[in-house]
Amino acid sequence: MWRKLSKCYPPHLELIPLFLLAFTVYLAMSNYATLPDTIPTHFNAQGIADGWGDKNTIFIFLGLSAFIYILFTAINVSFTVVRDPRSMINLPMERKAALNDTQVETLRATLNRYLFLMKILGQGLTTYLLYITIEVAWERASSLGALFLLFMLGILAVAVLMVWKALRLTRTPKGAEY
Repeated sequence: MWRKLSKCYPPHLELIPLFLLAFTVYLAMSNYATLPDTIPTHFNAQGIADGWGDKNTIFIFLGLSAFIYILFTAINVSFTVVRDPRSMINLPMERKAALNDTQVETLRATLNRYLFLMKILGQGLTTYLLYITIEVAWERASSLGALFLLFMLGILAVAVLMVWKALRLTRTPKGAEY
């Protein structure tokens, strides 16, 4: 499995999302005791806290961060070890059937790279949201800030690039029919 995964991205890069997950746990645990009894639980479109709740809601970030890591890791591993990745690719059946083995393997590696990047961005976003929630609770920040927007734009850009690249890699030559 590791050999197959290393065709998509170096497995040691898994340390990045693992570090972000561990840092999220550290942030929550090290700040919990000193947090005020109410912390922000929702931010409006301008990034300003407009919902407040019990400080125990901070643990939602831990669950969300673990869920993101487990989900994306499971998808990456499944997509890596499945014999025929066509079964996991959401394209029209005719388009998938027209792919040769080289295209399928190129698509597998490319999509796994993008999914890995999405995992890093998702972990980073969760860690940042926890950090900014703590900062707003302590009144050291007043809003989500520009970094939140950068994470969201990054996630959107990777999603668009992933779809564009998949369509580009699976296109048929001009004049060919499905």
